[in-house]
This record gives sequence, C-alpha cells and structure tokens, in this order.
Amino acid sequence: MNNLLNELNILKNNLDKLPIKNISDLDLNRTELFIVDINNGFAKEGSLYSPRIENLISPIVEFTKSISKDVKNIIAFTDYHTFDSIELLSYPSHCIENTVECEIVDELKNIENLKIIKKNSTNGFFALEDINFENTDNIIIVGDCTDICIYQLSITLKSYFNQHNINKNIIVPINLVDTYHTDNVHPADLLNIVFFNSMIQNGIEVVKYINY
Repeated sequence: MNNLLNELNILKNNLDKLPIKNISDLDLNRTELFIVDINNGFAKEGSLYSPRIENLISPIVEFTKSISKDVKNIIAFTDYHTFDSIELLSYPSHCIENTVECEIVDELKNIENLKIIKKNSTNGFFALEDINFENTDNIIIVGDCTDICIYQLSITLKSYFNQHNINKNIIVPINLVDTYHTDNVHPADLLNIVFFNSMIQNGIEVVKYINY
C-alpha cells in the first residue's frame, strides 16, 4: 500500500511540474480546437450531469472566444444518441437525439467559426468527417471527461498520426479538462492524475494551462 501511495504522489508531482503553454508560441492559422461534450447533458442537467463539468463552461468559453477569430478550425463534439444506441448498455440514458441534453451549452452557440459534430460513442475520432490534417500543426483538446472521451480522442488521434508517420502536436491543458466524481465508484481527482499521466507517456503535450 505504501508503494502504491508513493507512486501516486509521484504521478501527482508530475502534473504539478507541468509547464505553461503560451498561445503566442502556436501558429493559430495551423491550429484546431476540439471542444468535447460541453453540452447540456453533462454540464447543466440530466443523468450524467456533473458540477465539475459545469465549472468548465466559463473558462472554455473565454479561451475559445480569445482565439476564435484566428484559429483554423473549432469543432464542438456532442453526444447524440438514440434509445437503441449500444453505448446506453454501459451508461445511463443521456443526450438522446432532439432533446436539449445533446445541444452544446448556450454560451458556446454564438462563437464564430464553431462547427458542431454529433457523436454516438465516447470517441469523437470516429465522428470526424475529415481526417486530413495536412494544413494543421496543432490540435488543442478541451472538455470532458478526462478518462473517457478526452483520453480516447487524444490517444486515437496520436495513434493515427503515429501509424501514418505524421508529426502533429496534440495539446491538452488540464485547467480546461475534467471528469465527473462518484463516491466509491469514480474518483475524479485520482482518475485525472492517472489519465493525464498516461497521456503524457503516450506523447500528448499536457500543460497546466494555455496563456492567452
């Protein structure tokens, strides 16, 4: 048990030592922003609502507005299920088509250059209509949940690029990402530590925050 706690502290310290990224270091004309599941069903109401996700709304909206006129592309992924969706065998019913839950939050709706992509699984990669990133150098990923949709999207993107020997920079700022907490089942702080570290080990650029 002591070894386990020591290892956990080491992983936490890894995150405490993360650098800050300056937006000025990026060519925004060759940068895309992926916003994951900042929708009503996770951030405002419903069976999978979490106050931790609701707390992401304001900082993500502020960050997105600050770069929206300069960034190449902004994609907002949102869950969009039917009652027959296989994913609902694993999770409570949520974000059913044509309900308010599957809509992105109102605070994001008036941001220019934002495209909404509906997804029927936890992995937004498979909902992308275009995986040609020829004129993209950087992909910033924000939203929820750290250990599910964010992790799967970032790792799948990285694996796709590795498979095809494509060198792209995937950036995950930890102040704009979080997961839900359920006592004795889904410990959010622990899962954040573990999954952010796994992203780092897999070549994702995880940073404390992006200075803009």
